[in-house]
Amino acid sequence: MRALASLLGGLLCAGLTVYAQQSPREVTTLSTPAKATSFVLAKTGRIAGAVCDRTLRVWALPEGQVLRTIDLGDRLIDLTAISDSGGAIAAGDHGGGYTVWDSSTGAVLLTLSMPFYPSALIFSPDGRRLAIAPVGEPVRIYDLASHSKAAELQRPVGGTAALAFSRDGSRIAAADADTVVRIYDAHSGALLANYAGFLLESLAAAFTADGKQLVTGGDKVMATVDVATGALIRKSGKLDDPVSFLDVSSNGALVAATLMHADNMLMPGPVIVSETASGRRVMQWLPPTLALGGGWTNDGHLLIATATEAAVHVWRVQ
Repeated sequence: MRALASLLGGLLCAGLTVYAQQSPREVTTLSTPAKATSFVLAKTGRIAGAVCDRTLRVWALPEGQVLRTIDLGDRLIDLTAISDSGGAIAAGDHGGGYTVWDSSTGAVLLTLSMPFYPSALIFSPDGRRLAIAPVGEPVRIYDLASHSKAAELQRPVGGTAALAFSRDGSRIAAADADTVVRIYDAHSGALLANYAGFLLESLAAAFTADGKQLVTGGDKVMATVDVATGALIRKSGKLDDPVSFLDVSSNGALVAATLMHADNMLMPGPVIVSETASGRRVMQWLPPTLALGGGWTNDGHLLIATATEAAVHVWRVQ
């Protein structure tokens, strides 16, 4: 114990932040009638949703109380998204149908029909806009109140794999299939900067808390770029597998990444947590099954969900 205390003291004197290493623990179990195929979590940490057995189920957390069950009929849902407050939840299906519901009442807020299913789907932080990336098509940003298209981004070759809004909603990043990560004005759709340093497409992106940098993942690496110029700031060492998900903590200090098991996509890949400023890894966890979704909550917890045949398991990772 004395040796450990001496080591921690030395790290603190050297100016390194020491993070408590706690084993992830299951904090909520959500019963489901069938295995869930998606999971979304509001930044409040109080509302979650999942698709299972042709329904979209909405829960209150941590109680696990079912707030709403939405019948999806025969729709094959590809992606879901939830607003930061949890007030709205969206789904895009394989036939190109898109719906936004009020999560508390089940009322339909928006319906759209497009030629293709979504490769990315995300709400703006204020919940007033929804950005949709139909496969192979330009990203469209819709205003929920007016039901109108507010902006359309450039059409990249192959479409867009991932989207991220800055926390003030002024910028949107698109990780595109042509391997370029592009940063736009989220209101006008004007291209502001791009990063073209990947050999393969990026599959995930997240803005830092101040909106000045963008963390993105591709080529089994994570790259941090300057939002204003697209210039590379930092690149991680080579990872074991591609990055499939990124999220920055509420205070901006940590970035979480979920890796995709490239050799067998039915097997879980690890969740890693690193310092945003330095890239130093502070923890790694291999979930028992595939990470289904989750992210950082406003109170600083990293929650990740996994699924079994009859439940969604919500883990507190950090």
